[in-house]
Amino acid sequence: MTIIMVSFAAIYFIFEIVLNVNDIDNDTSNVFLLEWSKGRLVFIPFALGAIGGHLFLGTKNDFFQMSSSLYPVIILFGVAALMVVLTYLVSFKKSKFLLSTLLLAGFLYGHLFWSMNYQS
Repeated sequence: MTIIMVSFAAIYFIFEIVLNVNDIDNDTSNVFLLEWSKGRLVFIPFALGAIGGHLFLGTKNDFFQMSSSLYPVIILFGVAALMVVLTYLVSFKKSKFLLSTLLLAGFLYGHLFWSMNYQS
């Protein structure tokens, strides 16, 4: 598992270097993610927030713990799928406020329901 995570980090690091040294303006992963989020992939801020809350925050309060550690992942996938379906059915402007709110909601979700700090 560690090899996979290190490999993804190395690939991302190389990708980011290539994007930063080329001659195209505004060609970084942050700009790509923002543009994709303003399009059909509105789930990106929520998913990144959930991953951030999961990895870097995380409550130890057992009140929020689910009976299976797989449930938070299934719910996250379901929310992301629902967001994609909604963007295909309903066209709306994705403001920075909406994307920021989704990011914060994801952090709360990852912190409370997908915590790595629950005692086994």
